[in-house]
Amino acid sequence: MKNISENILEKIKKEGIHPIPKWRFLLKNYGVWALFGLSIILGGVAVSVIIFMLADREWGIYKYLDKSFWQYFLMGLPYFWFFLVSAFLAFAWYDLQKTKSGYKYGFLKIAILNILASIVLGFVFYSLGMGPRMDQIFSDNLPFYNQIHSISGPQVWQNPDKGLLAGEITEVIDNENFIVKDLKGELWQADCSDCVWISGLDPLVGTPVRLVGESLDGGVFKISEVRPFDKFIRNKMMQGAGKPRFEMRNGLPLVPPNAKKPNGMRSNN
Repeated sequence: MKNISENILEKIKKEGIHPIPKWRFLLKNYGVWALFGLSIILGGVAVSVIIFMLADREWGIYKYLDKSFWQYFLMGLPYFWFFLVSAFLAFAWYDLQKTKSGYKYGFLKIAILNILASIVLGFVFYSLGMGPRMDQIFSDNLPFYNQIHSISGPQVWQNPDKGLLAGEITEVIDNENFIVKDLKGELWQADCSDCVWISGLDPLVGTPVRLVGESLDGGVFKISEVRPFDKFIRNKMMQGAGKPRFEMRNGLPLVPPNAKKPNGMRSNN
């Protein structure tokens, strides 16, 4: 026994082995918990986008796309963000196993904690407008992102042959007609002689709109309903010394402050 102890002491002296300071263990433990918290925050960001995409979606247009409701529902789910939430959850569980007491928690407990915390943070971030902002950032910078969400994004409204059209009002001709530039940059004469403006929307130059109706010959679109292009767009923001800045959404500007509308157009609040 004595020889074993002496051999160990001799090996420690020979190899210069020193005890690891306690602060290193504490720092590593705190770092792991910080990464766990970060995974929850990132999960909350992903949840805020999921909430935005589900809330912003027009659930009644499936009939214009020759699909059943359930086909439209399943094809339009934000799978990309579901995948990110799952990835953050897996990372959180793997990370927590490295803590001093992490082994005590099973995957189910960690999953419930992570998901509930992410959902709560998701609603908070969503109320702060993070959902649409993150969706726009990914849409502008990841080409495949728009392809994944083509049926739930604005692209689905670029279907004039199916009675759906989205764009920006570029000119108001009279009380019943205006010009719309669609998402492809093409101009349409919008016939609003028998249409309804939804949610108090006004016919202003620069207004982004979604139109439901019928495509006619000669670049005319006969409208039955005019809907807001994005209900999460804010009116205007101030930047610098009182200089107005208008937020962009899907490449369309907000309504200019000096825009005027003609009298006589109907709206439905």
